[in-house]
Amino acid sequence: MNFTVPDYMESRIKRVKDSNQLPPQYQSHRVPGTIVDYTEGSFGAYFKQEYICNDFIIGWLNFDIKEHIFLNPITETPLLALYTGISGDIPCELQGSAHKLLLPEKKFAFYYVPPKAFNRAEFAPAHYTSVYISYSPSFMQRFSNKYEAYKALVDKQLRGEQEGEQKNLIPTAQAEKEILHAMRTYDQDPLMMDLEMEALVTRLTVRYFNLLLTRNQVPQAYVNACDYIQENLGEDLSTTSIARKVGSHSMALNKLFKENYGKNVRAYLTQKRLEEAEYRLLHTNELVWEIAAFTNLTDASHLVRLIRAKHGVTPEEFREKRNMHQPG
Repeated sequence: MNFTVPDYMESRIKRVKDSNQLPPQYQSHRVPGTIVDYTEGSFGAYFKQEYICNDFIIGWLNFDIKEHIFLNPITETPLLALYTGISGDIPCELQGSAHKLLLPEKKFAFYYVPPKAFNRAEFAPAHYTSVYISYSPSFMQRFSNKYEAYKALVDKQLRGEQEGEQKNLIPTAQAEKEILHAMRTYDQDPLMMDLEMEALVTRLTVRYFNLLLTRNQVPQAYVNACDYIQENLGEDLSTTSIARKVGSHSMALNKLFKENYGKNVRAYLTQKRLEEAEYRLLHTNELVWEIAAFTNLTDASHLVRLIRAKHGVTPEEFREKRNMHQPG
């Protein structure tokens, strides 16, 4: 996947292709083992970092936009990709779609992009980050043969039935974030990198199809409520407000959650907030009270109690103990 600027801007941009370096101001975004394609101009800058092997490409995208601009995503060959927005919502027009789509943050889904088609993405001033995994047909065929439970869903992707459409968006939860973090930060034995990346790509793909299969087997109100909770963890939510949002009643929704999760809505909400807090303890330098505020866990003392009850340590000890075992 490549991005181009409008024709009138071509003479005013600087492009560096096939590099292993980023400018100093973007070094914090560097992904080990990738090839860099960097473009800058008066509008700001965007850069793609790709990890390439025979069966898939992992592409990390960053857009540091200073002024409103349209960029054109284009691919030379048919692209079947699992796309995840990490930060920033990107309005996009895909050829074949009758409506403008939104490539949202904190969700992932499959997209089929035909070759050399006209696509246009709109960017307001902000920093955007996303990642895509582009699969070879042989990888998807092997995946379909190995995981027979997902075969019908995979075959639908291979037939390109979602061309120009946006379906089956699934919120990224802690498990998916952990996989993406492992992909982004792997810097161990280069000879093992292909095997490690293949294992992580397979895990993420399994996660997607497993979640998709599960969603097809449970009531829609439950799915909608889980999605709404995952997307609004920092908001002041209640069982009543969640039920109202998904067109249900609080008692009926609690019953659905107990049947499908084993606990009521509030317990599910607390669990998801705790998972987000655990992720941020391990992967950010935010203070405990900042994480508690971000996840709306009442206050820092509430988060301390939850972490201690689950892990037997304080949040600071949880962070330190896990970081001692992180690679690098």
